Amino acid sequence: MARTPSLERRVLDVLWRGDCLSVRDVHAIVGADLAYTTIATVLDRLHAKGQVTRHKHGVAWVYKAARTRDEEIASEVAKMMQRADGAAEPLLVAFLDQVEAADPSALDRLEALLNERKARR
Repeated sequence: MARTPSLERRVLDVLWRGDCLSVRDVHAIVGADLAYTTIATVLDRLHAKGQVTRHKHGVAWVYKAARTRDEEIASEVAKMMQRADGAAEPLLVAFLDQVEAADPSALDRLEALLNERKARR
């Protein structure tokens, strides 16, 4: 989600928590400080980008995230690795620094995952 505008991100966060939601549902959760039409526009934009799917339910569109949050994050990491173009180590070190700052115990979980992967080779 590297360059996703913050309102789009907020809308996606809502959709990742719910199932199929209407514009009205998303508007109620994201905040009454925004116009209903703003949320409708954001959802339409996300649909055009392929980040959400939609179908008619009666007269209203209902929206659902096209991918899970984890799938979206994995996609963004893959894109960053491609952009690193052979210089993956600095990117991985920066990633580990961020992980450690956010959740120090996550390093232990990552280490266990790495050991599992090595054992499968």
